[in-house]
Amino acid sequence: MFPSTERYEWDSVGPPENLELSEAECWSLLAGADTGRVAFLQDGRLMVFPVSYLVHDQCVYFRTSADSGLALLPGDLNTSFQTDSHDVGRMEGWSVLVSGPANRVQDETLLTTLWGLRAQAPYGGGARNMFVGIEPSVLTGRRVRMG
Repeated sequence: MFPSTERYEWDSVGPPENLELSEAECWSLLAGADTGRVAFLQDGRLMVFPVSYLVHDQCVYFRTSADSGLALLPGDLNTSFQTDSHDVGRMEGWSVLVSGPANRVQDETLLTTLWGLRAQAPYGGGARNMFVGIEPSVLTGRRVRMG
């Protein structure tokens, strides 16, 4: 098969810019969004779930049920969390990736704080009364836009 010679709108815009985001930009974008994906290994399979989340003290928190697969896994579970946004019309977007251990939140003071913060209701049915926190060991982000 030969490559297409058809031209697309973005061909006339110029090459895309792929920009690395600073840590401050990553945190700002994370704080401004409310939906992402948490990924972890379970029984040798990569699991990825959409979650509503919030950011507090440079950690990412989301709620889950006490009997969910993630809640039943051991503490310090190696996870990745990703959120993004894109604008098709402007042909640009960004993505932020947080990787680090996930743990059930058990500290009463922190739980009181988290319950008091505004957050989007969790996805899925049933009670989602357990907070899980991801403390980043790696935080990266990219912004892509047409030149």
